[in-house]
Formats: sequence, C-alpha cells, structure tokens
Amino acid sequence: MSSRPAIPSFKRRAAPRLLALQIALVSGFSILPVSIVYAESVSADMRYYKIGAGSLSKAVNAFAATSGLFLGGSGQLLSGKQTVGFEGEYSTEQALELLLVGTGLSYQRGDGNSVVLVDENSVTQTEDGVNLSPLMVREMKSQKEVGVQTIGSEEIEAMPTEGGNLTDLLRTNTAVNFSRSSSSSTNSGSMRPDEVSIYGQDYYQNAFMIDGIDTSNDFDPGSSSAGDSYTNPISNANLSTLSGSSPQSYYMDVDALEQVKVYSSNIPVEYGGFMGGVIDARLKRYDGEDSVFIKYGLSKDAWEKFHFDERKAEEFYGADSIDGAYTPEYKKQNYSVTVLKGLSDKVGSTLTVSRKTSEFRQQYENRSDEVRSIYYDDTIDNLMGRIDAKVNDRLDLGFSFRYSDRFHDGLTSTDYNDTFVKSHTAYGVGNNFDYRFDNSVLTIDTAFDRSFDELDSQSNVYSFHPSANYYNGLPYSGGYGDILQQQDTFSINTKWVRDAIALGQTQHTFTLGADLAFKKAFYQAYGSEYYQYACLSGSTGSGCKDSNRDGVHDENDEYLTRYGVLEGNKITKHYQSYGVYLEDRIDIHDWTLTAGVRADHETLLDNVNIAPRANLQWDVFGDDSTRLTTGASRYYGRSFLKYALRNEMKTWYTTTRYNRDGSISSSPDTNSSDYANFSDYDLKTPYSDEIMFRIDQVMGPVDASLTLVNRESRDSVKLAGSRGSYYYTNEGRSSNNSVELAFQQRTPLEVFNTFTKASFSLGWKESKSNVQSDEGYEENLEDEERVYYNGEEIDFADLPSWDYNIPFTVKLSTTTNIPAWHLQWSNFVNVKSGGVVAQSDSSSSYTDADGKELTVYKDKDFDDLVTLDTKIRFSPPLFASSEGYIEAKITNLFDDVVSTTTSTSSTATQSFTSGRKISMEVGMRF
Repeated sequence: MSSRPAIPSFKRRAAPRLLALQIALVSGFSILPVSIVYAESVSADMRYYKIGAGSLSKAVNAFAATSGLFLGGSGQLLSGKQTVGFEGEYSTEQALELLLVGTGLSYQRGDGNSVVLVDENSVTQTEDGVNLSPLMVREMKSQKEVGVQTIGSEEIEAMPTEGGNLTDLLRTNTAVNFSRSSSSSTNSGSMRPDEVSIYGQDYYQNAFMIDGIDTSNDFDPGSSSAGDSYTNPISNANLSTLSGSSPQSYYMDVDALEQVKVYSSNIPVEYGGFMGGVIDARLKRYDGEDSVFIKYGLSKDAWEKFHFDERKAEEFYGADSIDGAYTPEYKKQNYSVTVLKGLSDKVGSTLTVSRKTSEFRQQYENRSDEVRSIYYDDTIDNLMGRIDAKVNDRLDLGFSFRYSDRFHDGLTSTDYNDTFVKSHTAYGVGNNFDYRFDNSVLTIDTAFDRSFDELDSQSNVYSFHPSANYYNGLPYSGGYGDILQQQDTFSINTKWVRDAIALGQTQHTFTLGADLAFKKAFYQAYGSEYYQYACLSGSTGSGCKDSNRDGVHDENDEYLTRYGVLEGNKITKHYQSYGVYLEDRIDIHDWTLTAGVRADHETLLDNVNIAPRANLQWDVFGDDSTRLTTGASRYYGRSFLKYALRNEMKTWYTTTRYNRDGSISSSPDTNSSDYANFSDYDLKTPYSDEIMFRIDQVMGPVDASLTLVNRESRDSVKLAGSRGSYYYTNEGRSSNNSVELAFQQRTPLEVFNTFTKASFSLGWKESKSNVQSDEGYEENLEDEERVYYNGEEIDFADLPSWDYNIPFTVKLSTTTNIPAWHLQWSNFVNVKSGGVVAQSDSSSSYTDADGKELTVYKDKDFDDLVTLDTKIRFSPPLFASSEGYIEAKITNLFDDVVSTTTSTSSTATQSFTSGRKISMEVGMRF
C-alpha cells in the first residue's frame, strides 16, 4: 500500500478493522454529523474545501463534513497539532495532503475505500509485526435522508435572521409557513419569537427537541395565537389559563446551537408527538480548540421604516397603546458570550450566555383625561452548555444544562393601573449515554425539564370607588394578583441500532427504541379580592354627594355593594406517555426499504395509538446520481393540559352582594363552569396521514429534488356547544397538498476570487380546513356541513385554511465569500403569493336544491410580497490569536409591504408587514 507523505516502510500486524465508531476527533469524544457515501476511489471526487488554519482536530471535522467521509478512532493522534489550512477545489487525496502539511502525520490506503492516518511516533513493533495507533477514515454507503433540512453552524452564522431565535432559521424551508401576522410593522418592540406551521398543520402540533429530548410545552400552547399580552392576560371572574404561551418551552438563542434538523416529511419512527414536524436543535460541542466568542448587537426605531394605517398616524406616533400594538420608539440590544474549553484530553465543555432586550414606550389616557407614559422592558435570557467525555473507545457520555427566560413588563389596564411582570421560563438538565458494542450501538438519553408561565402582579386587590369622580380622580385602582402554570417532565429515551445483518442478498439494519415521559402539571392562583362600592347618595358618574356632611367627598360617602374573591387554589395533574418503536432498513442491490411501526400510549386521554411508517428508495443507476423515494406515514399529535383544567378553575371565583345597610342581599355565588367534565369528552388523539414522493437528481455541482407531499389530518380537537355547555370534540380536519422543486449547490461558484454558494426552491401548497379562525383548539366550529363558496357548493372543510397558508413561494439564499477583502455577503430573497381567506358574506344568500339556505363565503385576497434580506460581514485580521468582525444586516431592503388585515370592512384598521429594518453587530473571538 502507498503512503503520503512518505514514512518508513513496515509490515502491519493486520489490516485495520473498518470500524463505524461513533466518536469524534475532538480529543475523541463527540459524534460527527457527516454525510456518508461510496466513492469509486478516494481521489475520484472533486469537492470545494475551505479549511481554516488552526487546530487539526477542528480542521478534520470540517474536512469530514465536506468530503463525506466517516471518521473514527483515537483522537489522541490529533491532540495539540495545527494545520496551515487551505481553500479551493481538490480531490479527497489532494485535500488530505494539504490538511496534513506540517502536522507530522501521514496517511495510507486501507482496505477497500478506507484511509488510515498514521503518526510515525505511534508505530510500535510487536512479535506479530507492526502495531499502529491509527485514525481511520472510512467511506460507507447510507440511506439518503429525505424530508430533512440540516442547518449547520456555518449556515446559522451566515443567515440574515432578524431575531436570532430558533424559528427564524426555518424561513428558508419551503415546507414551513409563518403566520400572516407574524411580522407587523407597528410592534417591532416585541421580543416574542414567531410560531411555525409545517405542511399546513396546527402550529402547536410540532415537536421541539434539544439534543434528542422532547422539550415541547403541553400546557396551553394554542394560546400563542393571542400574541403578547402587555395588558393583564386573565379575568378573575372568568378564569382561564394565561394567554400568550407558546409550544416552545425554550426561546433559544441561535448562538448556543451547533446544528438544527427540521424533519418535515418521511419522519422516522423514533419521533412521536407531532402532526406537523420535528425541530431538533443540537447544542454546541467542544471542537478541540479552546476559544471565547463575544458579540453585541443593536437595532432601534430610527433604523426602521414604519407602515401603518394613515387614519391611525396620531395613535401610532404617540405610542397610544398599552398592549404593545404601537412601538414607534424602541431600542433592541443583544449580548452573547460563548466559551469552548477542554477540561482534559478526553473531556470538553461549552457554555453560551446571552441576553436580548428591548425597551419601548407606551402611552395611554386614563379616565381623568391624563396622558401617561409607561416604559416596558422585554427580555430573553439564555444560559446553555454541555460537558462531553470520551470515556473509552466504546463509551461516550454527555451532560447538558439549559435555561431560557422571557419576561416583560405590563399594565393591568388603563383603569386598574398596577403593573405586572409576565414570564415564560424553562430550565432543565440532560444526560447522553452512547455505548458501542461489537455489533450495535445503544443510546440512552435522560432529562428533566421544567417550564412555566407566570404572572407576578404588583397587587392582588382591585377596587372601584365612585367618590373619586367628584374630583375628576381615578375611581379604579389595584391589580389582579398572581398566577403560575407549570409543567415538569422527566424523560427517558432509549435507542438500540444493530449493525447490518446479511440475510441472503439483503442487508437488514434493525432499530429498536422506547420513550418514556412522566409529567406533572399544575395551575395555581394565589388569590385576589375585588371591592366595588356605590354612592350612598348622588350618581356614580359625577361622584358621590357628601352624605355625612364632613366637607369631603370620599370613601365615607360610599357603601360596599359587591365583594368578589378568587380563592387561592391549585389544580395538579399527573400523567405519563409511553412509546415503543421498531424499524427495519432493508438494503438489496440499489433498493432500500425502511419499514417501521410506533406505538404510543398517554394517560391523559388514555389512548393507544399505532403509527406505521414506511418508505422505499431506489438508486436508479447505482451511483447516487438519481434517486426515487416514496413513503407513507401516520403521525399522531399531542394532547394538552388545558383540556382537563378548563371546567375546574372557573368555579374558584365567588361574589357576594350587599345592601346599603351592610346586610347581604345575595349569598356568595360560585361561578358555574361553562364546560363539561373532562372525563365526559372521550377525546381521540389527532393524527395526520402522509403520502410522499420525491426525485433526487445530481446535476453537475448542483443537487436537484422534486418533492410531492399530501397530508390528510383528522380528529383535531375543537370546541363545540354553546355558553353553559361547551365541550371539546374531535371535529377538526384539514388537507394539504404540496409540491417543492429545490436546487442546492454542493460546491461554491468561483468568480474573480469570490466564492458563492446558493440554494433555490419553488413551493406550491393547497391547504383546506374547517378551522376558520386563529383560536386553535378553543375555536367553536361552525355547525354547518355545506356552504356556497365562489359560485359552487362545497363542504365546509374544503374552505381555504385561515392562516399559515401561503399558496406559492420562491426562496433564494446565497452566501458569497471574498477572502481578499475579508468579506462575507449573505442574501435571502423570499417571494410569497398573497393567498386568500374565506369570509362569510351576510349581504348574499343562497338556497340549494333541497331548499336549505347555505352560508355564502367569498374570498378576501392578499397581495403578493417580495422581500430581500441582506447581511454583510467584515472580518479583518487583528492578532494571531484573535479575530473580530463587524456586520450590518438589512431586512426587507426594498421596503416592500402588504396589508394583512382580514376584515373586508372599509372602516377596519389596516395592518402591514414589516418595512425595512437595519441592525448592527460586532464580535470578537479569542
């Protein structure tokens, strides 16, 4: 066998075994997320490489990700070594030689398509000959993942995202839609991340995962549609869960992330608890090189172009709101520190600490005609980190911790003007155990997560004193008290993967796993009191007369007419979910069949759900140039605690009425619930059935794909009935058809020493649903089966979906590097067709052939929107051990906006998408 650079010839004791070790080259402990493909020879494939000078262990990771080679073995071989770096298009052999220049390492061809890196100082003589301490590079064939978008650290850094949060990273994904109201031009001061829908499914039916653990919020995620509540989000006399929560327990900062995987179709059986898709975020791992990153960013109102209804110009510029609707004055700042530190030759750690904060003014006029200003802070804090250890060649251990807290100020109301702080918080810890047996891999992940929404009010007493009106004062005072709703989850996930077993001409790879989650949730009201007074004489509007003739019009001229009390109380629910799955991947020649089944049981609804999933891939010419994939899957969704709580909490509030003489006019009345008992619902678990087909084609340096996906969703939970007898049902249903054509460059285009990489996609969707509002599972469905729509009779469920429904999109992302100028320029073009919503038309009528009058619906059309987001980063060389950058980011460069108002009324206030925004960021790496 040949060796380069040359090393003394020697006799090997035995050819190195081609191990598929799940270990890294970073002191040998983490898993490398690399693609794995066959090549005819190790030097046949030309690829573009950009390997920076520095740590060899980090550079080998970058080389692996680009070359598509699977690497494993002793990471000690790389410890302390540096590479000079290189950039350009090379064969694997050429790239290996450049990578190893000056390192003292060489490489040899191994068995088959393998490569062995060798250190002369690690070669020892034994009785059987030579014993190597090798690092092996192996090329293997694997099933290509279909329906998965992988966003790596370089893409995360390059994307011109606006908020720097997890869902911002998904804007380039054609399968993902954002709400029509997600980007409003008048309330940019808010820090709230957007929600997403995948293939037309409910935004609260996605699974959010961190390092393989499901961290989704199951308390009341559907209340996210209410948006931010800078006014008090509860009504004590009609108590419910806190509005404005989110399916995301953690509002994650992308600076803490190494990789994000978005599973939108053809989703493996190891994932459950979703109808839309899975967003799996991976925290940063130590990459073999100690470093510190520091960032600071700034954006403000002076750098934004606002768009609003001209009839509301005075209200907008005056910030005439207390609920965050108008924020003409704001200042957003973000701070971030990330530390990567090796603790020993086998242990590494990472830590990210960040804060994103917004300050903005609000203004209101109270009942005394006084104009008052109030200043809000809206902040998101993140603390996330990992410690990973390579115990030995078989065992990897990891420990992670995470903390996220969004908290903001608020005002109870323009009447009850006590303030409050509302928070959406989560924290947790996790452990990862990966053990490599001789012919299989066992993974065990455990975690504890606590998420909660909390309302901390300035006061828990509120009152009305009409005597204050005599002096044109304020008759109202106080606040509504404190609320806490919390979810604790202990999770255990296990997965066992058997190496391929040969049975005749087939290869079988078995995967077996189980997921267990133990949940405790509670809703707690800490209690509040309400005092309503009336005048002994005189009118409420003009103020009480001086009944006791003491010369003062005050509380002594009143009597208590009503006393309301919300008793401090708490509802606690314990429930569990269990899931098991089995999958067999069968390889035979150029065909791969993956068949699996997942069974889930959760004790909240007490349902057992069986979800089969299968897909078939054909490598048409046996060289990965053309692949056909088809699949069919069922995905069961999530169940939420609010179903079980709604009928209980409303009875906690009692009211007592009094006469003028202080005697009780009516005994304390307890509010009766408008909801049936949860035990009477007998709800099914909602599900979505998927059929998909895809063609992947290699076109020179470009990968092309055509994907067709059909989703038919049934048994979504909705409200039914009327006041006094509301109950939950499984009457929600939707249908979604999607077509996506995508092109992705594998290697950058070089023009005049600039290197540009691009991705381009076209997407078409048709989404129908009997859900015709944004109220989620709180929507009371219309009691009608047929309607008259656009000149024809149709089923009510065939109306276009109300939101998250963009029929046609064009997305183009580019990243250009100009090394000579130390510049990186990123762009994202997003073209969205306007789409429609169906509005009932009370001015029209229609009677069908049976004499039944049908409701008439007509389209409300929205205009098309084209936006360009751009970011340019200048990274000048500073010192040998540090580098810095300054970047400018502009979203919606050409300031193109459209109206998002759904009402057809001529008097309705018009809302618009965000205009042009500019932000700046500086950073240093040491």
